[in-house]
Amino acid sequence: MSAAIIINAINLQFSRFAPLVVFIFGVPGNIFNILIFTRPNLIKNPCSTYFFCSSLANLNVLFFGLIPRSLADGFGIDPVSNNLAFCRFRYFMVHPSVVLSSWFTILAGIDRYCISSRDVHRRQLSNLKYSRYISAITTFIGFAIYSHLLGLFVMQQLKTGPYCYALVGPYRVFYDFLYFATFSFTPPIIMIILGLLTYHNVRQTRSHIAPVVTNNTNAGQLKRRDRQLLKMTCIQFICVIILTLPIAVQKLYSTFTQNVVKGATQVAIESFITILLRVFVYINASTSFYV
Repeated sequence: MSAAIIINAINLQFSRFAPLVVFIFGVPGNIFNILIFTRPNLIKNPCSTYFFCSSLANLNVLFFGLIPRSLADGFGIDPVSNNLAFCRFRYFMVHPSVVLSSWFTILAGIDRYCISSRDVHRRQLSNLKYSRYISAITTFIGFAIYSHLLGLFVMQQLKTGPYCYALVGPYRVFYDFLYFATFSFTPPIIMIILGLLTYHNVRQTRSHIAPVVTNNTNAGQLKRRDRQLLKMTCIQFICVIILTLPIAVQKLYSTFTQNVVKGATQVAIESFITILLRVFVYINASTSFYV
């Protein structure tokens, strides 16, 4: 039995079972997040708005991204490649949502940076009204910059069968660079910078994080809640950086080597790597509740 056949068999089993595990944990986790961040003691915290929006985006990724991809890779049932309209709709739901999930995490980090500052004016930027406006504007921009795919994603015939993706040529290169820049390159850089700046703020204030929300709860509880949200944001930063960068690099590699003749074993290996990195993206959309 050749190496390619063995690797393809592994690919098939991995494609069937790994996404199922991610889905089982990811969907309830994001639903619990939505319930938690809409509780009375958290709904007025600006950071909760961003995590709430991120959870909605993650559910989009899991339902419109994970399920069709799992059916196609693991069971040979591909509703996307048989229907151009659904193909475009699916990508329009998935790719902006994947990107928005990362950017809402960045916005949560900016909020934590502001709330951890010793500057009272900077702390006032952590504001519920601002967070709702910013979330709405970010969502609009996220979908707007990917709207061109509704007309430029097409059916293409590959050796393995019909495949729906960006039009071959300059547009595909542009699209993969756009995806790389908005999803896997710019967000990690901003997250690293925000993490360092917030760490500097925390050290300056000797771990004293001033609360923005004022109600009948005592100040100590508010400080503790802000610290918990700060910790959650930092862990989310790490998860996003580790789990999202590889897939964009793989997409660029795939685009630039699409005309290169490859052996069966190399194709099988690259297919496995692609499937694995896709699962990483779905894991990223599933972890926030568990951190």
